[in-house]
Amino acid sequence: MDTRGAVSEAILDGLAVLLPVECAGCGTADRGICADCRAALVVPDHAEHHLLEVPASGAAGAHGLPLWFTVGYDGVPKEVLHALKEAGRLDGARPLGRLLGVAVMRALEAIEPRLPVGARLETLVVPSSRAAFRTRGYNPVESLLRWAGPQPRRATGLRYRRTPRDQASLGADERWSNLSGSVGAVSRRLEGRHLLLIDDVVTTGATLLECRRAAEEGGAVVWGAAALAHTAKVKRTNSELHGDLVSWQVYGGGKGAESNRPRLGRRVLD
Repeated sequence: MDTRGAVSEAILDGLAVLLPVECAGCGTADRGICADCRAALVVPDHAEHHLLEVPASGAAGAHGLPLWFTVGYDGVPKEVLHALKEAGRLDGARPLGRLLGVAVMRALEAIEPRLPVGARLETLVVPSSRAAFRTRGYNPVESLLRWAGPQPRRATGLRYRRTPRDQASLGADERWSNLSGSVGAVSRRLEGRHLLLIDDVVTTGATLLECRRAAEEGGAVVWGAAALAHTAKVKRTNSELHGDLVSWQVYGGGKGAESNRPRLGRRVLD
């Protein structure tokens, strides 16, 4: 450990005496985020790319939504994010925000060259429900974006029209039905704007797809979405098993719920 690291550890030891705390990632005493968990949150130089598909029950003609995300929703990132959202542990916002920043940056690199001449891409955070905001007092995604590095101007203009049921135990079709029509655009605030949607965790993509629907009804163009984490499972497609393809298929699974089965032979962006 170098001199700076030793001094930092000494300061943390002193603070731990005055303000006892446990690691948000593993529960180790006396550290907001311990050295091992900080190492597990190291910022990569790339983000995964996935296409969120609209369910068969979705709007006619609706197309998939490109998604960039940085990590899987498991291990240390899952624990630290859970502590941030459910226990108000904002000490995890900085390392998680830096991870989210990678997904945002990669999305911008892919989207901005395709924008119409003179158009400017803006970020739009998925809104919190009124009940969630009352409970927490803040929007977790906004907290992460403060540490996500350089990013476009922020747009606002979506809100929940009604409070949907808790999604944790719902399957993909149930999530779509639960959220359908729950989000609306505020007045004409989004008209003519070009948007990148931002969320923290994506499971089936129902929330992002609902927000895209609402934003586009409000006159915006939604180019894609970026998120910190995806609860994706990785399976090989039937074609890949026969040697026809070399990429991997990514398909959504629930947070703690049984994963959706892959559609054999169907290729999805990775």
